[in-house]
Amino acid sequence: MSRINKKQLAAMALITDIFAVFCLRGRLTVLTAAAFVLVILLQTALLPLIERLYAAGGKPAKALLLLWMIFWGGVLFTMQWRTSEVIYIPGESSGGIWGKLMVSGLIGLVCIYISSAGIRAMARASVIAAAVGAVCLLVVTLSAVSGADWENLTVSTGHGSFSGELLRGLCISGGLGSYIALSSISGKKSFRSGTAYLAVRGAITAVLLLVSVLIAGGIMEIAEYPVVMAAQLAQPFPSQRIDSLFLIVFAVYAVFAIGVQSAAADMLLEELFPRFHRFRSLCAVAAMVGAAFAIARFI
Repeated sequence: MSRINKKQLAAMALITDIFAVFCLRGRLTVLTAAAFVLVILLQTALLPLIERLYAAGGKPAKALLLLWMIFWGGVLFTMQWRTSEVIYIPGESSGGIWGKLMVSGLIGLVCIYISSAGIRAMARASVIAAAVGAVCLLVVTLSAVSGADWENLTVSTGHGSFSGELLRGLCISGGLGSYIALSSISGKKSFRSGTAYLAVRGAITAVLLLVSVLIAGGIMEIAEYPVVMAAQLAQPFPSQRIDSLFLIVFAVYAVFAIGVQSAAADMLLEELFPRFHRFRSLCAVAAMVGAAFAIARFI
């Protein structure tokens, strides 16, 4: 099996994590950022234990992780469907269930192609996609800092409960599962590499949330997707809008986030069922789409 390095593994997991933050719904506050960072710190402390339990769990642990990959892939599909209603992906936003199936099918075909090209090809492309997203985030951050209403930070602190935000942060932490699943093909495990991944994730999450509060804090009551709204409102250049770049980054991250889950599921299926060769990737993607339809009404 092709091997990937730690930086590529981190990029693949981070794209999944950041895409989930893009799709956050409801009010965001400084409390949200603090709770999400605390969740990541707890995961950092528990990561060695989780990895040891997974390594010692054998096939049952892999089967449970496979189910988690399918479930989290379904969650990502659902997030993509809903967020596209405000970003507008032609054919999906106006096509109802058939639009969802069409776009999901196209994403599935890309995921299957990625799987056929090999995990290393996706890992290399993930590094490039992560770099493009970092540039987008940097531009939005500079725009937010230069023209921010700093009162938004203090006004927004009185809403929501810390325990509720902790649970919210835990619910969008599915990228950690793909990190653990794919770490088996990334060479020797080390606490340092896992800590570095989670530290970067915590920093990016905090910046995204705080920037969203700075830009969209004044209209948070009517912003169903605050991070998307912040990207749409950011205007760092006099003649261009950053939301065009965000639309590209969002589409790329949607494909890569789901692609990472399908690649992890494909790898786990191969380990659990060595004789299952044909249509393995197709089955993984189909299971995720089915899970998305099953859980869409509940999340």
